[in-house]
Amino acid sequence: MAEIAFDTLQCARRLKQAGVPEEQAEVQAELMGQAFGYYVGEIVTKDYFEATLNARFAQQDARIEALFSVQEKRFAAIESQLKLHNWILALLTAVILLPTVKSLLP
Repeated sequence: MAEIAFDTLQCARRLKQAGVPEEQAEVQAELMGQAFGYYVGEIVTKDYFEATLNARFAQQDARIEALFSVQEKRFAAIESQLKLHNWILALLTAVILLPTVKSLLP
């Protein structure tokens, strides 16, 4: 993954310049170097992070598309049933109204 260059000698020098005792500065610099070395495996690069995000977004997009596909099929089935019901309703209306209209005509 990522590599971090940490100069413990420069860190110790800077700590000494800031007034930290020499022995304490060296120990702190050494510990900071070890800590950076320990956590370097946990650091992700921008490219790795973006690739991971893109993969997860692609998975979510695929799931959403699958759900939409199922819903579209269900809506298509409902629409076809609705068309059938409309035709049946029109036929029933005609069957009921035609005799009534016929009886009203002279």
